[in-house]
Amino acid sequence: MKPCFASIPIQASLSQSNSPVKSWLELHKQCRFTFTALQQIALSRLIPLLICGEQSSQWVFYNEKERFRQSPSASENDIVDLERIVSDEVYHEKALLYVLEQLPTPDDINTIRRRSQLFFAGLGKQLTIEQHYAQIACLDSWVCKLMLALEKSTLPCSHPFVSLCRCIKQDEAKHVSIAKKHSKQSALTKEQRLRLFDQLTQKLHKLLSTEKKAFLTIGVDIDTLFITRTN
Repeated sequence: MKPCFASIPIQASLSQSNSPVKSWLELHKQCRFTFTALQQIALSRLIPLLICGEQSSQWVFYNEKERFRQSPSASENDIVDLERIVSDEVYHEKALLYVLEQLPTPDDINTIRRRSQLFFAGLGKQLTIEQHYAQIACLDSWVCKLMLALEKSTLPCSHPFVSLCRCIKQDEAKHVSIAKKHSKQSALTKEQRLRLFDQLTQKLHKLLSTEKKAFLTIGVDIDTLFITRTN
């Protein structure tokens, strides 16, 4: 699969990451994963969406780290936090690509990739830094919920892909906390943050709904997920 976004200019020091995905990659580096034919087709359509998100996230946090470096008020802890997130996201991408390489390539992979690319590229447009952080917190929280849904899919709980989803969920939960901290330090009101959450939720639901059939194949009802989480 061609990347949705170019690699960040300077690869983050992967030693900064303490992501459990590092251990997952080491454990499974020689593994061939077993999926049913239908699961292969479904995941070959869903994993590209996740990879595009990881690549986009690397850029978001990389750019924010560079902005912090230029700010006299930024703390070293903030910069280290952002470097660690970038490193985590790089590992997520590597692991998801490793799984994807073992799956068939959909005939319309370019359409899937382009659709995801447009969604993620449009997220930061015309937003203030404060709004951007609120949006990041929302998006990462949805990634956590999606990973949890995939954990509870029709795949066996001991399956390596389920384990990977669990590892990514753990990382994203930490990323949500950091993004929320920055968002709450901003001048945004609670109502403004909720409005951004609702707007992004609708856009994400629309994107994921394009692969509703693939989600259902592995036991995830995307409509029910969004209804449950937004009520």
